[in-house]
Amino acid sequence: MWQPLSAMQFFKPPRYIFENLEQAFAQQPEATVSRINETYEEQTIALFLVKGYKAGPTVWIQAALHGDEHDGIIACARLLTDISPEGLRGSLIVCPVTNPTAMLAGTNASPLDGVNLNRVFGQNVDPDSYSSRYGEWLADKITTHADFLIDLHGGGRWLDVCPFVMVASDHDEAFDRTLEALSQVPLTATLICRAEAKGMLINEVCQKGIPAVLLESGGGNRWSDVAVHMHLQAVHLILKQLGVYLTELQMKSDETLSTNSKPLRITEVAELRFKASGILTFSRQAGEVVRQGEELIRVLSYPELEEHSITCPIEQGVILSIHSASTVHVDGYAVMLGKLT
Repeated sequence: MWQPLSAMQFFKPPRYIFENLEQAFAQQPEATVSRINETYEEQTIALFLVKGYKAGPTVWIQAALHGDEHDGIIACARLLTDISPEGLRGSLIVCPVTNPTAMLAGTNASPLDGVNLNRVFGQNVDPDSYSSRYGEWLADKITTHADFLIDLHGGGRWLDVCPFVMVASDHDEAFDRTLEALSQVPLTATLICRAEAKGMLINEVCQKGIPAVLLESGGGNRWSDVAVHMHLQAVHLILKQLGVYLTELQMKSDETLSTNSKPLRITEVAELRFKASGILTFSRQAGEVVRQGEELIRVLSYPELEEHSITCPIEQGVILSIHSASTVHVDGYAVMLGKLT
């Protein structure tokens, strides 16, 4: 019977501990789980290697590339507790907290430099910043050891997101394999991303021929059961489609976790920002389809105490993410719309 996550054990400590992934792959027995204490510039990056009972693809699953996105962290911990290595054909590398300094500070970016770790590839970012250096190290680890990347995200402290996926399309074969792996995952939308758009980790990895997806679910100051289960459902369906893990995950009711059976295909987005600081008084919901001129979000400005609205500027779109915190700031991120044709 399904139980709320709060009523379940979150994590079982592994039997084996190694200093790096190379050591773990060389020495860890089959059908076991280990912890790897990787170190980068005096920061500990906790990884877990789940070795299956036989050889197969290696899937890298990570969360908290942005430190204030919590649902994926709990999903990784739950996955490590639930997964049975005896049913695994291949290996999983699980990184519950990819950006530890940001997570411990409760911020999107690392307090060491304030740089968005998911924008450091091919962008105008100081290559000497901590996040740029760490990003290169992380991407190298993934491309050296993994055959598929699943990057779990959420809205963070300020945003709600609908369940959607960003797919890197920088390598034709990897792109096709990614779409095939996602074919059974119920999502609101699929956003096709190219390297020149944002400089994201998934694009950097995909350029090396490795399929990569960024899964969005959740948001706010606290993780939620539903968002965690959305992530877990997506991970298990991808692993099943890859032939890596065939055991079914026990989920909540289908009604709770259902979304569009055929996700909306998005190739362009419109990002909208606030024109005044103040208090949020009205907002639409992530996942809603909206039309041109419809009100999306409204703010009572301060000190003017005047209402300002943001309306849909495109003919038709789906709300992929929307600001949800009470306080808003001028030029702050308000809404991301996926353009529908």
